Amino acid sequence: MLSPLAPRDADGLLFDWDGTLVDSQSANYRAMTEALAPLGVTLERAWFDARTGLSSAEMIGALTEEGGLDLPVPVREIVARRDEHFLRQAHRIRAHPAVLEVVRTWHGRLPMAVASGGSRAVISRTMRHLPYASLFSTVVTREDVERGKPAPDIFLLAAHRLGIAPDRCAVYEDSDEGVAAALAAGMTVIDVRPHTGR
Repeated sequence: MLSPLAPRDADGLLFDWDGTLVDSQSANYRAMTEALAPLGVTLERAWFDARTGLSSAEMIGALTEEGGLDLPVPVREIVARRDEHFLRQAHRIRAHPAVLEVVRTWHGRLPMAVASGGSRAVISRTMRHLPYASLFSTVVTREDVERGKPAPDIFLLAAHRLGIAPDRCAVYEDSDEGVAAALAAGMTVIDVRPHTGR
């Protein structure tokens, strides 16, 4: 029987990072909470969980806009602190077994890319502790594009780097923003949430 995560008719596979390839939701929440706490900002877990497809900077922007907050430091400084907190626990991050199996099954058969709203430095340093390090042809992050998810830019650039037409790509995602971005790019979407416990 064909796995529900099998890509079926695709020429290339694009994978979101946080929540899709890796189980990092709690670590990301803790890191963002620790970065915001010195500023007197409380981050509700439910609010955070509902916006996991946003980059850290975009999430902070949404938080300040919705809460009418005036932060005393630039967003980039808060993001840098968040990344520092996260990297202290990067060695504890684990791969999602079901998605890891897809990557291992199709490695060498179809070109694959990481396409994430996360930071390149955080992804590359975390990847060292995981079995993904040599399995992807390219990694595209929020720094590589003008607009993050739900805009399609990250996925379109990943497809371009792989040399594959967008409509021939299958995207593995775990967030509403990521699904919207993949659909806006004209790609097939495989929602991993039923297979990763989210």
